[in-house]
Amino acid sequence: MRSRVLLTAAIVGGLASAAPAQGVDEFDRAIRENTRIIESAQSTRDQRLDALAARGALFRKTGLFDFAITDLTEVLRNRPNADAVYVERGRAYVAARQPQRALIDFDDAVRLNPDNRDARNQRAVVYRTQGRYEEAMRDLDHAVALDPDDPWAVSERGLDRFSVHRYVDAIADFNRALELTPSSAWTIGYRGAAQYQLGHYDAALADLNRAFELDAFDPWPLYIRGLTKRKLGDQRGADADTAAALAIWPDAASGVAKDGIR
Repeated sequence: MRSRVLLTAAIVGGLASAAPAQGVDEFDRAIRENTRIIESAQSTRDQRLDALAARGALFRKTGLFDFAITDLTEVLRNRPNADAVYVERGRAYVAARQPQRALIDFDDAVRLNPDNRDARNQRAVVYRTQGRYEEAMRDLDHAVALDPDDPWAVSERGLDRFSVHRYVDAIADFNRALELTPSSAWTIGYRGAAQYQLGHYDAALADLNRAFELDAFDPWPLYIRGLTKRKLGDQRGADADTAAALAIWPDAASGVAKDGIR
């Protein structure tokens, strides 16, 4: 009973400042219900394990990563072939800033189920943070082959292609992603950046203007719009955009340069 009270109190405390009361109540009810099942003498072994998996996922979603890892590890001790649980624990490790342990879990999930799209998508994200773009693209190629209509996987592959300077391929991915999610500001912004890199400044400006309309506070495309305006001879507009971007993000010039954009 004490563990149930402490866990419920912890999640409510963590959510109170960040979520509406209704959201806190929903999570609290879910935690309480799963804890009741875990502690009930009437619950079967499978019911307890299902409840542990559900509670672990809730803990991850609410920032209680150590609790999440504890619950999910217990599930995997009893269900070593549960690929979806490996993915969930891997996501908790990512959030807890333990990427190598996350990769081990995503590897295990893919080993158990090569067509687990979530595992491949999440592993691709970790690969990207480590600069392992080719490996990330291989995972996303597989994920996109399984579901060509997943805008997240398509746009993320475009981001990796952009990172390795495959701008034409990146634009193809961004075009497809925007067919599925037309109002994605960051996808439009990246497509504009790819157009800029190819020297297609009018197309770049059109995309970067649209990205600004959708999100006026993202300094990355705003700074690149300034560079684009400079290429098109609009020095006043260029200075205004770069100054506005630098006011939001003082390292905008070096940040954009790291992406090979000048």
